[in-house]
Amino acid sequence: MSAPHQLISPLIDHLHSDGRLRVWSVVITIFGDAVQPHGGTVAMADLQAILGHMGVENGALRTAMSRLAKEGWVTRERQGRNSFYRLSPAGLKSFIPATEKIYRAQYAPTPQKLIFAVGPDVIGTAREQLNALLAGFGGMALRNGVALFADPSDHLLRQLQQADLLLIDADLDELPRWVAEKLELTEIEADYQALLNRFTPLGEQAEQLADLSPIDALCARILLIHEWRRLILKQPPLPAHLLPEDWPGAAAHHLVSGLYRQLIGPSEDWWSNGNGTAARTVLAERF
Repeated sequence: MSAPHQLISPLIDHLHSDGRLRVWSVVITIFGDAVQPHGGTVAMADLQAILGHMGVENGALRTAMSRLAKEGWVTRERQGRNSFYRLSPAGLKSFIPATEKIYRAQYAPTPQKLIFAVGPDVIGTAREQLNALLAGFGGMALRNGVALFADPSDHLLRQLQQADLLLIDADLDELPRWVAEKLELTEIEADYQALLNRFTPLGEQAEQLADLSPIDALCARILLIHEWRRLILKQPPLPAHLLPEDWPGAAAHHLVSGLYRQLIGPSEDWWSNGNGTAARTVLAERF
């Protein structure tokens, strides 16, 4: 196996820089970005080739796949000595709304309405159940029994009312500091800026990007989306005026979408399973 191109070597180094790599999380990125457009099934050998180029050992990959199967994210089918994986129905259920956020054409929409949902003052198991209920409804936890909802649907509002929660309209000019800290806005802002710093040099090398080998281009695309996915799914859905000044999210979206379009062509040349045209159509509709 050839060494990664010098353009993507720093990206691979960064992937391994934050302590123990969560290989299962990278696998989920690969499924969402590269496997689903190609019919949804991937051979273990293909996963080994992709992740091996990123410096992930086969043993770590096998452990990750066992974990994903045990937790119900993927299913496995054996054909002779070969193993093939696909997302389970439960995995697909989580994948679809996440995909809409990751690949939308515009940066995160600005919510028009915020609602505080407040539960009763309970302790122990009842408190844990209340917090789990609010999280299950998709609320942003602020403290025990209190969550913030952005643009809740009429159906969700009825569910919250039926759960005997106090609902308060939130017309805020700014967030209290403790709320911003709870939502980790400073950390997310710094991560957006780090993404810009890391991938901007790649975006300035259009000619070299076009000449990347298929496996280098595919790995660059996966590493790009892996970082973007983590951030865009973590960002709280807040109106723009409640975010810190000069929030870099939109600039990161612009960079990611532009780079992604440049990488589609060379990265898709890696696949040879006969459905490349259909996959390119799906990919071209992203961002």
